[in-house]
Amino acid sequence: MIKSEFKNRSPLTQTSAIKQTWLWVELFLIYGFVPGFIACLVRPEKGNVVLDTMGISWFRFGTGLPKGLFIFPALLLTFLIMFLMLYRDPTFDNRRFWNIEGFRTAVPKIIIGITIAGPLILFTSWILATQTTLLPAQGFLYLPREQPVLMLVIVLFYPWISAYPQEMTHRAFLFHRYQPIIGTDFIAMSINIVAFAWLHAPMWNLIAILMTLPAGALFAWTYRRSNSVLAVGFEHAIYGIWVFFTGLGYFVYAGR
Repeated sequence: MIKSEFKNRSPLTQTSAIKQTWLWVELFLIYGFVPGFIACLVRPEKGNVVLDTMGISWFRFGTGLPKGLFIFPALLLTFLIMFLMLYRDPTFDNRRFWNIEGFRTAVPKIIIGITIAGPLILFTSWILATQTTLLPAQGFLYLPREQPVLMLVIVLFYPWISAYPQEMTHRAFLFHRYQPIIGTDFIAMSINIVAFAWLHAPMWNLIAILMTLPAGALFAWTYRRSNSVLAVGFEHAIYGIWVFFTGLGYFVYAGR
């Protein structure tokens, strides 16, 4: 059994003030500034409005590149860097990358959760498509109806190029590296949930942020309970694939 890192790490007071300050700066840059900056690169016309609001006129966004070009390269590069940092960190138990025992323990609860939440997600997609203008009328079940090949590609690749990397960067790395400053309980969970929701800033819509707040809470709790990136990556993949299947993927797809 892998012991939880949240119970055996040194107290916050044992971390020097300089290191604490640096960790706070690093935390803000990685999980606050970078998603916002990428969002401005994805939609330079909106990024320039943000600059104007801040009174900045000496810099302009205007890459001329496809809107979604930055998303996955940035995520995968960040994933690789954080994976290597954790792998080389003697205070991090590398078994957390997989932890089959934690995965097996978590799977029944994950299945129960999606069994309950799945119909609610489906119903929400139907309501938004038929009763509001937020989701196009054809958006409900769009991928399985109109783009079955793309839906299959998502099923095959989404778990490994999106779900698992996000859980590595926003669960394993964030909880472990910043434990000396954010602790282990309410503050840590709150920062984690907000950081995960803000990761979706490049989608430029409030619904994407609102959707990923409860998802972030669920995934954070699963990781802390299972101590397994594989388990929470599996859970993330199931919910993500289902969101795309129902049509709600419209809100979390930057290339649309």
